[in-house]
Amino acid sequence: MRLLRTIGIIGSVAALLLSAGIAFAEESTANTDAVVPVAASRPAVAPIRVEVKKAAQERAEDLRKEAQKRVETAREEAKTLLETKREEAKAVMETKREEAKKLMETKREEAKALMEKKREEAKTLMETKREEAKSLMEAKREKAEKRLSDIKDKAKQEVAQRLAKQLEELNSRWTDRFMDTLDRYVSVLQKIQNRADIAADAGKDVVATTAAIQSANTAIETARASVIAQAAKTYVLDTAAITTTTATTTDKGQSELMKNLKTAFQNIHKTLFKDLYALRDGQMTDARKAVQSALQTLGKIPGVNEGSSATSTAATSN
Repeated sequence: MRLLRTIGIIGSVAALLLSAGIAFAEESTANTDAVVPVAASRPAVAPIRVEVKKAAQERAEDLRKEAQKRVETAREEAKTLLETKREEAKAVMETKREEAKKLMETKREEAKALMEKKREEAKTLMETKREEAKSLMEAKREKAEKRLSDIKDKAKQEVAQRLAKQLEELNSRWTDRFMDTLDRYVSVLQKIQNRADIAADAGKDVVATTAAIQSANTAIETARASVIAQAAKTYVLDTAAITTTTATTTDKGQSELMKNLKTAFQNIHKTLFKDLYALRDGQMTDARKAVQSALQTLGKIPGVNEGSSATSTAATSN
């Protein structure tokens, strides 16, 4: 009985084990069947990954190109803006340059007009003084001519008359030349002023040059006044000093007359050239040195010496 029961238990266990084996086998088969399709589907994953990667690369390339395009656009816009600003600044600078140029031209024209006015006034005044001097020396000239007519030797008489006339004309020639020289100094000084104006517009220090120009103008005006005063002087024979102890109809009288005339002419000549040399070596020289000083002061300003030879020559040639 116990044996049968034991056999029954063993049989039950065997049946259970057999059932478990069959079930495991079926499960294994089922699992195998389930895995096979997955394994079979794996070869399709690679093309998908390639497509995804390619799409990502294309997208990245598109983004890169788009970013590059934006950079190029921004660069072009910045370049255009810079060019615009540059052109605007150039236009403003050009406008200011033109305004400064017009102002400078206006100043030059005004200075030129003033210079011409002063020149004409000085010329007119000098002519007036000469006419006044001529009126004053007419009486003296008539007396001198009458005295010269006492010379019996006609050749000597003509020489004396010619010499008297030359002495009168010498003063006019010298004063005319002095006035022309001063006019040239004024022209040179105007050129110096023009160059100083250019330097000032460029932001350079022209204080010393301006002061030197003013000093030169003063020296020129002083010299001009002295020339006018010199032009008003007369140099005619003083008949009161031409005396004889005997009648001029005698040989002794003629000898005394010629001797005294010679002395009178020498005195006139000496006085005339003393006055002319004093003016030449005095006020005229002061004016020339003042203009030279203005030119030298201008030359000390950096960048204004180009093309200065003509001005320098004109300033130092007299």
